[in-house]
Amino acid sequence: MYNGVMEKTILKYALMSLSCAFFLFSAATVSIGAERITAEELKAMLDSKEKVVLIDVRTPQEHYEAHIPGSILMPLDTLKGVDKLPTGAKHIIYCRSGKRSLTAIDILSAKGFKNLVDLKGGINAWTAIGGPVVSGTSR
Repeated sequence: MYNGVMEKTILKYALMSLSCAFFLFSAATVSIGAERITAEELKAMLDSKEKVVLIDVRTPQEHYEAHIPGSILMPLDTLKGVDKLPTGAKHIIYCRSGKRSLTAIDILSAKGFKNLVDLKGGINAWTAIGGPVVSGTSR
């Protein structure tokens, strides 16, 4: 009888631990299904003149200080009101380090937009490989 109770207790705690681990893992993997590219891959795309739309989801101040040339500013807090995006190209979404861009992809995906690609590491990764940036306002 003692072994049966002990086995049930061990099983109960094991299942609770697995459930907690699953919950924490799923909460930490926002937009795990999103396509992601590295800064090097983006540079190769731009060098080969592949058609892309660069969308910066940082704040206007961050964008003004430095952004990837040709990018469009669409701050994260404005995306719920977006009802269309430029068509005919992949939409490369970036922020400073990669967190806001994944949130942006979640928001835009929920609105039915496709061809959304996250720039891993954001503009930090871009500048780390020597990617060009400009300051001031964009188009």
